[in-house]
Amino acid sequence: MPRWLAILLALAVAQLAFGKEVTLEMPNRLIARADYQIGAADKPVVLILHGFLQTHDFHTAHNMADGLHDLGYNVLAPTLTLGVPYRNQSLACEAIHGHSLEDDEAEIGVWLDWLEARHQGPIILLGHSTGSVELLAYLSQHRDPRIKKLIGASIIEGALTGGEQVRSEMIADLKQRIGAKNNTPVSHQFSYCNRYTSTPKGLLSYLRWSPKRIIVTAQAIATPITFIMGGADQRLATDWIAQLRKTGKKIRVIEGAGHFLDGQYEFDLLDVLGEEVRL
Repeated sequence: MPRWLAILLALAVAQLAFGKEVTLEMPNRLIARADYQIGAADKPVVLILHGFLQTHDFHTAHNMADGLHDLGYNVLAPTLTLGVPYRNQSLACEAIHGHSLEDDEAEIGVWLDWLEARHQGPIILLGHSTGSVELLAYLSQHRDPRIKKLIGASIIEGALTGGEQVRSEMIADLKQRIGAKNNTPVSHQFSYCNRYTSTPKGLLSYLRWSPKRIIVTAQAIATPITFIMGGADQRLATDWIAQLRKTGKKIRVIEGAGHFLDGQYEFDLLDVLGEEVRL
């Protein structure tokens, strides 16, 4: 074999071993990025979605992707554009956000179509934090027989400071603005943001996913669901794991772990994931 050909083959193998960046045009005409790691042909492909305003390079998503690929799984970890072409960094809470959860769902669908054209096996959806909610929202609206399981790691409950009364008031205000065609950005506390600035339509799309809606939606979905939660997650309400148990879905608690399931608990997370992705 010519030396130049051997070098090209070696580079190709290395690229497959460590993954490669792929780009894809979204329905909004923006170009999105993803990390694609090819594994064994007889193993499922796992689509991993990052948390709120983050990218696929965020350490929790990145560690899950690398860990599953090390186990031989095919992994696709996209970054939602959130209105930014080729987005490669997290967005600030105070930036003016024009994206909506419906936009996120549409991008998830495009990536799944891309996957299905390249991988004929089953698909597992794996989200972290808000990414888990977005995948749950997608699954509630789309029946794809190739999606065999949803794994929601640290699924966030979406509770607001001030409780559900504040949510109801905010939703009423946003609906009034939308009805009046007032698209002026508004700022409210949302997720970990003290001031999240968004269009009324965009903020409303996320606010609608209340703790109650998450529970009811998970109960109604026939696809198997496993929630992996940190037993010491300080970002969530103290009764959230108990609320999740009402869904009747499988709950795996990593005692001592926080919201990002990192540090000394990364190995526990990968052990649990290794068990849950087996079909």
